[in-house]
Amino acid sequence: MHPQQESDTGYVSYMLRMWSKRDGNGKQMWCASLEEPGSRHTERFEDANAMFAFLRRKLGTEESGEHEPQE
Repeated sequence: MHPQQESDTGYVSYMLRMWSKRDGNGKQMWCASLEEPGSRHTERFEDANAMFAFLRRKLGTEESGEHEPQE
């Protein structure tokens, strides 16, 4: 979704997909992707914290010191 559209409508939507996998130490972790329905642009995240940081940035509620999502 284009930034202009977000500010005009006050609305964003994503298709959320989540799946689990094992890290190098065998620990289970959850990965996620968010897809914009109109453009089908997809952001992928190695963990839920990265996804939530992305959403906070998109909504303008970012806390200081957060990082970009991993692709």
